[in-house]
Amino acid sequence: MLTMPRSLTMSFSFFLSPYRWRHLLTALSISLIWMSNSLAAPNDDQTVPGFAWEIRKSAVINLSRTHPAARFLPELVGGLAAKEGTGTPVSEAEFLALFDRPESRQVYANYLVKVATPQSVTIQNKEHEDYSRVFLNEKRIKRGVAFLKERDTLLKKAEQKYGVARKDIVSILMWESGLGEFTGNLRVFNVFMAQLLFLEEAQTEAIRQMASKGKSNPLVSSEVIKRQKQRFEKIRRRCVSNMIALLRECKATGADPLEQRGSWAGAIGYPQFMPASMPYAADGDGDGDIDLHTWPDAIMSVGKYLNERGKYGSTDKSRRKAIFRYNPLDSYVDGVVKYADAIWAGYRE
Repeated sequence: MLTMPRSLTMSFSFFLSPYRWRHLLTALSISLIWMSNSLAAPNDDQTVPGFAWEIRKSAVINLSRTHPAARFLPELVGGLAAKEGTGTPVSEAEFLALFDRPESRQVYANYLVKVATPQSVTIQNKEHEDYSRVFLNEKRIKRGVAFLKERDTLLKKAEQKYGVARKDIVSILMWESGLGEFTGNLRVFNVFMAQLLFLEEAQTEAIRQMASKGKSNPLVSSEVIKRQKQRFEKIRRRCVSNMIALLRECKATGADPLEQRGSWAGAIGYPQFMPASMPYAADGDGDGDIDLHTWPDAIMSVGKYLNERGKYGSTDKSRRKAIFRYNPLDSYVDGVVKYADAIWAGYRE
């Protein structure tokens, strides 16, 4: 991920040398789900009365001590500058300099509202049911079978090296990006910063939208409010770890952090890896770089992740547990397993 041709170097202080992304968003075959909304709300979006959806340097510097994100910023700055860890340390000044660039201000408000709604998990489970109907149709199954045959040598290599069934690797790649059709075109820097700063405002907007449709406010009990607060803390902690990984890797490779594109969650490439998951990525073609927009690296990375992070094994229980590590939703695991088994049956015919 985030690798640059070896001949290109540039001072990190300007974050130039844009990374050459390949095979960006080419098809939105399941646009009825997350992609059904516009990719980004305009910077002057006033969906929350009196609130502008915009990331500002002044808001970061002058963040109130009572703001829920306040305790996470020192952790972010400290992690960026730490001498230990992967990538190259990033100073506080270098981090803040990114906010001087106008493209750093954009907030993808429609997606942020979906993340912040108290019904987010319920919505995602419903969407995975929709995915199952889309992916388990004849056309998609044939596409998966064809991919198994087209990439047979590479998939067998991954299976032998990591002990992960190639049908599961292909199924995850289908579920994550439609086998490369939709990788996302959002600036992941902006995705993480907006989640760090604006979850409460996005929640307010989500509840307003629910009320406009005649739905009741789900935050009706102290227990629900507590769970939502804990979920926001978890999201923010995840944003910090991913932002640290993103910026340190960009500095190490000379890539522009504001040009790294991905999904509404900040996931990158065909396998939709989060930046913090890059230690599990693999150089599948042996060229010295890891590019998750190439099939050798994407396929081997999924195998490595399921093996090392997921502890993938020969039993159905260990298989499902490893897939759950990739995306911790039971509906996701069910869908991946069903699609994998369907394409394997077609492959063996």
